[in-house]
This record gives sequence, C-alpha cells and structure tokens, in this order.
Amino acid sequence: MALGGCTALSVGVSNPTPISRFIQVSQAYRTQSYRLMPGDQMTMRAYYNPQLDEDVQVRPDGNISLSLLGDIRAAGKTASELSAEITKGYAEYFVKPTAIVIVRQFTGYRVFTAGELRTPGQFSLLTGASTVLEAISASGGVTELGTLTSVILVRHLPGQAQPMVAELDIAEALSGDDPRQDVTLMPNDFVYVPRSGMADFNEALQQYIYRNLNLATSAGFSVGYNLNQN
Repeated sequence: MALGGCTALSVGVSNPTPISRFIQVSQAYRTQSYRLMPGDQMTMRAYYNPQLDEDVQVRPDGNISLSLLGDIRAAGKTASELSAEITKGYAEYFVKPTAIVIVRQFTGYRVFTAGELRTPGQFSLLTGASTVLEAISASGGVTELGTLTSVILVRHLPGQAQPMVAELDIAEALSGDDPRQDVTLMPNDFVYVPRSGMADFNEALQQYIYRNLNLATSAGFSVGYNLNQN
C-alpha cells in the first residue's frame, strides 16, 4: 500500500500530543486483551464434542457461522468472551458444551506507513515492526527527499472519538539524545514520513483512513487536526 499525493506544502501538525502524554495515554491500553476483527482466523474447539470443532474466519460483517448456532457476532469481543458465548449457546444441546476459541491469525496486528519511504505499506506487528524506527526500516528506509525530524504518528485508541497525533524527531532517537521519540507501535498505527519541508499529509491520511481503516477493520476513524500551510 503506497500513499502518494505529495505537493509543495510545508507540514506541521497543529497542537500535536506531547510525547510524554502520548506514551502515558497509550500505556493504559497495552494491557487490554486483543479484540477480534474482520479477517481474523480462529479455531473453535468443543472439548467434549469434537464433532463441532471448526476453523472459521471473521467475516467483513463481523460475524462467524457455527454448526447449530448459526451466525454469532465476533468482532469487538475477546477470545474469552466469544468462547463463553459459544459455550452458552451449545449448552442448549449438550451436557458438557465447553468451547474454546483459539485465534490463529490476527488481522489487527498491523501498522501502516506512507510518505517518503522506499517501500511504504502495511506491516505485521508480530514480525518485527514494533517501533516507529523499525517500521521505517521495514519500509526500505527514507528516500533522499524524506526527513526524520518530523515523522508523524497517528494512533486511534479503542473507544476514543478522535485519534492522537504525535510529531516525532526520530533523528533524536537515532543519536541517543531522546530514545522516547522511537515510540512503540500499536495495532493500526499510521506512520508518515514527510518530505524535508514539503508534503501533503492531509491527502495521505485521508487515503489511509478510507482505504484501510474503514474497509479493512470497519472501524470509524475521524480526524480533527489541521495542518499549517505556509
């Protein structure tokens, strides 16, 4: 996934979230259990009724289909919550209906990169792109026109109407002067590397929202931040 549309506009995020606040607010969400999303693949095991074992995938509408029970809402629930709901449903048919949901592929564990990168795209958090700098590296590094002094990170936390936007100086992290700038990534983060003094962040962000968040995760994502244009 490459996002383009760069023009001769200087970019600066109005009122970005301070790095200390950005990290503090995010920390509270790191311990939360993973919630299922469309595209996730899982195995449902009924321990005392193995004939009911099934491999299923969460459909774009957020549901899964199971024998006897039909459609069940999966998106937005943890594996434990879904296991309990399936167990309750099968209790109408079996004496020992214990069901366990095992997630085999996590669609939501990914981040997006765009801007002045050699190979921008979508990367899994489970295969190494765990910080902003690692995501930039996984994207082939910065082009000759890019800058590491004003990398933009957009994060939409569960239950939050508006995303947080941080402007990071990754050069400070590389030099060791401020390692906090190399922020640990979270699912569906968007990393944007602008041109050195020139970029159109607005267009890239809008493409990211409509092409990825709305279609791939069915999650609402609205932005209330403005960009300074000189």
